[in-house]
Amino acid sequence: MTALAECISTRDGVRLALTRVGNGRGAPVVLTHGTFSNHRCCMALAEYLARRGLACWVFDWRGHGRSAKAPTPYTFDTVAREDVEAVVDALRTKSGGRPIYWVGHSGGGLVAAMWMARNPARAAREFGGLVLLASQATAAALSWRNRARVRAMAAWIACGGRLPSWLLRVGPEGEEPRLMRQWCRWSLTRTFDGEDGFDYLGALGAVEVPLLALAGSGDAFIAPEQGCATLANAFGGADRTYRLCGRDRGFSEDYTHERLILSRNAARETWPLIGRWLEAHRAHGAQDERFA
Repeated sequence: MTALAECISTRDGVRLALTRVGNGRGAPVVLTHGTFSNHRCCMALAEYLARRGLACWVFDWRGHGRSAKAPTPYTFDTVAREDVEAVVDALRTKSGGRPIYWVGHSGGGLVAAMWMARNPARAAREFGGLVLLASQATAAALSWRNRARVRAMAAWIACGGRLPSWLLRVGPEGEEPRLMRQWCRWSLTRTFDGEDGFDYLGALGAVEVPLLALAGSGDAFIAPEQGCATLANAFGGADRTYRLCGRDRGFSEDYTHERLILSRNAARETWPLIGRWLEAHRAHGAQDERFA
């Protein structure tokens, strides 16, 4: 399938890669990866959604994939404030102002939620829906074993340097230490706030964007179901759907963090679920636009 990459610029001058997938003319859909990863984890899902007629774009965070390295250390706050903002602005132009749909895996969902928490009115105006895939911020250190793992990560970060990809075995790239220090703090304190003290979890109550959140029942560390449910339940509005994907819920496997988005079973089960949800909400949105 055709994939065309272009560059967009953030307000702080970082060049980001934004890749158009397929030739769909339907609703504009942005897909993005999480930590230690890049656009490749989203490409197969993007191609699937493009074949269903949706207009899909995949973007790499700063310092990942085809995007440029950031000139200074950054956090999740930076990615939400600068990278998400740049993508929203670009897609508003490319889509002619139509509502955007965001599909984020892991941290890719978190940064969209963070942007929405700080911009609830714009989120309601500019977004048609948000899909969170294994996204959470507060539950990675609930067990003593996981707490020890997070503390070990924090100690590694304190020694300086970029975190290697093999540390968590969840992706092909290293990760920014300052960003992961923030994730460790969230995990150990069970809070979800910005470096400026902004309460993301509390502020999400003002965000009334349709939401689909999927969690993997086999995801025991990076995005446990408790954290995914907490994030999903923090959103305001009545249009919220949360699904735990595991054998006891009728799925063919207990999905782990990566397999929820990238596996043969995901192609048969979670991808169609996402596609149907997007199409249903796009149809509803089209009716709203007609009577606006």
